[in-house]
Amino acid sequence: MTWPVLITLAILTFAFKAAGPMIFAKRPMPAWLDDIVRILPLAIYPALVASSVFGSPEGVTFDARAIAAAAVLVLVILVRKRVFGFAMLLGAVVTAGVRALFGP
Repeated sequence: MTWPVLITLAILTFAFKAAGPMIFAKRPMPAWLDDIVRILPLAIYPALVASSVFGSPEGVTFDARAIAAAAVLVLVILVRKRVFGFAMLLGAVVTAGVRALFGP
Protein backbone atom coordinates (compact mmCIF):
# COMPACT_ATOMS: atom_id res chain seq x y z
CA MET A 1 0.00 0.00 0.00
CA THR A 2 1.36 3.39 -0.93
CA TRP A 3 1.14 6.64 1.01
CA PRO A 4 -1.32 8.35 -1.40
CA VAL A 5 -3.72 5.41 -1.08
CA LEU A 6 -3.41 5.42 2.71
CA ILE A 7 -3.98 9.17 2.94
CA THR A 8 -6.96 8.98 0.56
CA LEU A 9 -8.52 6.20 2.63
CA ALA A 10 -8.01 8.20 5.83
CA ILE A 11 -9.62 11.30 4.33
CA LEU A 12 -12.58 9.32 2.96
CA THR A 13 -13.08 7.55 6.29
CA PHE A 14 -13.14 10.88 8.10
CA ALA A 15 -15.55 12.33 5.52
CA PHE A 16 -17.97 9.40 5.85
CA LYS A 17 -17.87 9.57 9.65
CA ALA A 18 -18.45 13.32 9.62
CA ALA A 19 -21.26 13.14 7.05
CA GLY A 20 -23.66 11.28 9.36
CA PRO A 21 -23.94 13.91 12.09
CA MET A 22 -24.01 16.70 9.52
CA ILE A 23 -26.83 15.14 7.52
CA PHE A 24 -28.99 13.95 10.43
CA ALA A 25 -28.25 16.68 12.98
CA LYS A 26 -31.58 18.51 12.64
CA ARG A 27 -33.92 15.70 11.66
CA PRO A 28 -34.63 12.21 12.92
CA MET A 29 -33.18 9.22 11.17
CA PRO A 30 -35.58 7.30 8.90
CA ALA A 31 -37.08 4.26 10.58
CA TRP A 32 -35.62 1.79 8.07
CA LEU A 33 -32.13 3.20 8.57
CA ASP A 34 -32.52 3.31 12.34
CA ASP A 35 -33.32 -0.41 12.36
CA ILE A 36 -30.22 -1.19 10.30
CA VAL A 37 -27.95 0.97 12.46
CA ARG A 38 -29.29 -0.65 15.61
CA ILE A 39 -28.74 -4.23 14.36
CA LEU A 40 -25.43 -3.69 12.53
CA PRO A 41 -23.13 -4.15 15.59
CA LEU A 42 -24.75 -7.53 16.25
CA ALA A 43 -23.37 -8.70 12.92
CA ILE A 44 -20.06 -6.85 12.96
CA TYR A 45 -18.77 -7.76 16.44
CA PRO A 46 -18.99 -11.54 16.06
CA ALA A 47 -17.32 -11.30 12.65
CA LEU A 48 -14.45 -9.25 14.08
CA VAL A 49 -14.02 -11.60 17.02
CA ALA A 50 -14.14 -14.71 14.84
CA SER A 51 -11.61 -13.36 12.37
CA SER A 52 -9.18 -12.37 15.12
CA VAL A 53 -9.63 -15.59 17.12
CA PHE A 54 -9.54 -18.16 14.32
CA GLY A 55 -7.65 -16.29 11.61
CA SER A 56 -3.98 -16.60 10.80
CA PRO A 57 -1.81 -16.19 7.72
CA GLU A 58 -1.96 -19.95 7.19
CA GLY A 59 -5.76 -20.12 7.34
CA VAL A 60 -8.14 -21.12 10.10
CA THR A 61 -6.44 -22.10 13.37
CA PHE A 62 -7.54 -23.34 16.75
CA ASP A 63 -5.25 -22.19 19.56
CA ALA A 64 -5.28 -20.51 22.97
CA ARG A 65 -7.32 -17.57 21.67
CA ALA A 66 -10.25 -19.88 20.89
CA ILE A 67 -10.21 -21.30 24.42
CA ALA A 68 -10.09 -17.77 25.85
CA ALA A 69 -13.00 -16.70 23.62
CA ALA A 70 -15.01 -19.66 24.89
CA ALA A 71 -14.23 -18.70 28.51
CA VAL A 72 -15.34 -15.12 27.88
CA LEU A 73 -18.52 -16.34 26.18
CA VAL A 74 -19.35 -18.50 29.21
CA LEU A 75 -18.71 -15.50 31.48
CA VAL A 76 -21.00 -13.24 29.46
CA ILE A 77 -23.76 -15.88 29.33
CA LEU A 78 -23.58 -16.61 33.06
CA VAL A 79 -23.28 -13.04 34.33
CA ARG A 80 -25.55 -11.31 31.76
CA LYS A 81 -24.22 -7.90 32.68
CA ARG A 82 -21.75 -5.53 31.16
CA VAL A 83 -18.46 -6.96 32.34
CA PHE A 84 -16.24 -5.73 29.51
CA GLY A 85 -13.18 -5.02 31.65
CA PHE A 86 -13.36 -8.32 33.49
CA ALA A 87 -14.00 -10.17 30.22
CA MET A 88 -10.88 -8.64 28.67
CA LEU A 89 -8.84 -9.58 31.73
CA LEU A 90 -10.24 -13.12 31.74
CA GLY A 91 -9.45 -13.54 28.05
CA ALA A 92 -5.87 -12.37 28.53
CA VAL A 93 -5.33 -14.59 31.59
CA VAL A 94 -6.80 -17.70 29.93
CA THR A 95 -4.76 -17.13 26.76
CA ALA A 96 -1.56 -16.66 28.76
CA GLY A 97 -2.32 -19.69 30.92
CA VAL A 98 -3.01 -22.00 27.98
CA ARG A 99 0.13 -20.79 26.19
CA ALA A 100 2.21 -21.25 29.36
CA LEU A 101 0.93 -24.81 29.82
CA PHE A 102 0.87 -26.02 26.24
CA GLY A 103 3.19 -23.64 24.38
CA PRO A 104 2.42 -21.18 21.60
